[in-house]
Amino acid sequence: MLRDKFREFSRDTSSIGQERVDGVNGLADALIAAGHSENATVAEWKDGLNEAWADLLELIDTRSQMLAASYELHRFYHDARETLAQVQHKQKQLPDEVGRDLNTAEAMQRMHTTYEHDIQALSAQVRQVQEDAARLEKAYAGEKAADIRRHERAVSEAWAELRGSSQGRRRLLLDTVDKFRFLRAVRDLLLWMDGVRLQIEGQERPR
Repeated sequence: MLRDKFREFSRDTSSIGQERVDGVNGLADALIAAGHSENATVAEWKDGLNEAWADLLELIDTRSQMLAASYELHRFYHDARETLAQVQHKQKQLPDEVGRDLNTAEAMQRMHTTYEHDIQALSAQVRQVQEDAARLEKAYAGEKAADIRRHERAVSEAWAELRGSSQGRRRLLLDTVDKFRFLRAVRDLLLWMDGVRLQIEGQERPR
């Protein structure tokens, strides 16, 4: 990766360069201390060298910061796209069927509880995208800031839709299970009433 290569280059260059600059500064100081006839020229060259070295270090630092910012932005885009794809995939996995009887409806209710735990794991990724977008927006302006906002909004809207769909399905399954339980209770009660009626009708009639 370019950023890692430059970081290594920067570390090596700074280390080797500092050692060489220190060596030349040592020579200059020794010449000046010995009262060399060209003391003024030596001091001037020493100052010029140190200024050039400081400028180079600043350039390396600026380049490092630019690469770090570029890497962070590209990582945000990658994370936002990946999170959006995962949220949309989970949305497609949501079934419409609610069950034909109490047993299948209760089984689907259990499956939906597992599904809700799965999508809850995505909430951390969504939150991270939102936090990264808020921070990066402050560092950029114009088109880039608008692009960051657009990526964040796509993730947030898809996440809100997924949560809404999941909550709607949970309510629908709950209503379905309640309906089947009610129907079973009605059926059991009717069967009991039929049994009581048969018992009454089976008894001898009074003369």
